[in-house]
Amino acid sequence: MKDLKNKKVLITGGARGIGKQIALEFARQGADIIICDSDKSFFNKNEFEANIKEIEDVGVSCYGFCLDVTKYEDVVQERRSILDLVGKIDVLVNNAGVVFGGKFLEVSIEKHRLTYDVNTHGIINMLHVFLQDLIDQPTAHIVNISSASGFVPLPGGSTYASSKAAVTSLSESLNTELKKEGNVHVGMTIVCPGYVQTGMFDGAKEPILVPVLTPEKLAKKIVRAVQKNKRFVLEPTFIKFLPFITGVFPQFVLDFFGHAMG
Repeated sequence: MKDLKNKKVLITGGARGIGKQIALEFARQGADIIICDSDKSFFNKNEFEANIKEIEDVGVSCYGFCLDVTKYEDVVQERRSILDLVGKIDVLVNNAGVVFGGKFLEVSIEKHRLTYDVNTHGIINMLHVFLQDLIDQPTAHIVNISSASGFVPLPGGSTYASSKAAVTSLSESLNTELKKEGNVHVGMTIVCPGYVQTGMFDGAKEPILVPVLTPEKLAKKIVRAVQKNKRFVLEPTFIKFLPFITGVFPQFVLDFFGHAMG
């Protein structure tokens, strides 16, 4: 999807962090933005205009919908609202995510389940509701935010890492299914970054080998990948080697990289 001008881009978790920067970067390419987020305060009448000013100052339209991606019926309802106000979307960015670090038994079962509900089931909900709209468009694209932690063991983050590994596998399988059914016009980009400066990992151990990314840099890489129809965004550069490492090296090497990453 080389030309993003006037395309409609829906971003979950778009109120802050990576999602906010992705929204701004798509806007700079001329796309209209639809921000979905579970943070009700972001959409307060007196604050919403200020929150989206940077996006609208680029010269595009920006819409906002309060949405909890873990609630399927809410996703169905908000799709209707988006169709009525904006029309069918062209790009879906599944960015909403949570992380709860800590030893497995020290993290509550509620937090373990919420991690999967947001990171994995939330993406399934969004895809199940919006995929047909994307298929109906002349060209469309899906961006699923996964993580480099889905490739290697992540002590202290087993539920987070496994929820992201599921996202990567889901994305690759769905992409193949779409192509098999002739929907070659629907692109898929799987984003697997290392640590990103968003505040999500505050309190976590600094990675030894992997430099920390800024949301701004990652957002530029993501939008460029959509324009070039790239399957993966693996950043920083070191992460590009992880799929090879996991397929070739013995387990003790993977354990080392897991410790190095956090």
